[in-house]
Amino acid sequence: MIFKYLALGMASAVLLIGCVTSKPVGTKSTTTVDPYSTYDEDFTAIRPRYKETVTSESATAKKPEVKRVLSDQPLHINRQLDAVVDTIALRNKSIRFAAGFRIQIYVGNTRKEADDARLYSYQTFPELNPYMVYNQPTYRIRIGDFMTRLDAERYLQQVRQRYESAVVVPEKIDLKKSLLVK
Repeated sequence: MIFKYLALGMASAVLLIGCVTSKPVGTKSTTTVDPYSTYDEDFTAIRPRYKETVTSESATAKKPEVKRVLSDQPLHINRQLDAVVDTIALRNKSIRFAAGFRIQIYVGNTRKEADDARLYSYQTFPELNPYMVYNQPTYRIRIGDFMTRLDAERYLQQVRQRYESAVVVPEKIDLKKSLLVK
């Protein structure tokens, strides 16, 4: 039992000692001082000292010009970089289709009207390729291969003079043909 009281007394002593603050408790000052702003140390004794050199215009003018000659042989890194760029270029050449836009000028059930719309696009815009899509019973005529909607909108105003219902639609486009559209 004495051991119990002794252990309880030791625990309470440790608890009280842990709660004691290291700063004196008293009135708080109204001004706070930043400990880093009062730091002051002089390093002039350990700083290196260099001799001052006087340069004249004649001394700098007499320096011979050094011409650097680049070697004809590329560095090892350049060869690796060229190989990586070549593989990326080959991969990009193999990509034929991409997401883009076309102008849909006709939607209807009549084959003759679809052919007339296609003929109109051939005659008026020879640089734009027409595409006929047939989902029974509807014919759709779409023209152009545009990378951006803005490019398609430029032609859309001209197409709407004849086909008022023309709209820009997103579709997969042929990249080689899209580069020919200006």
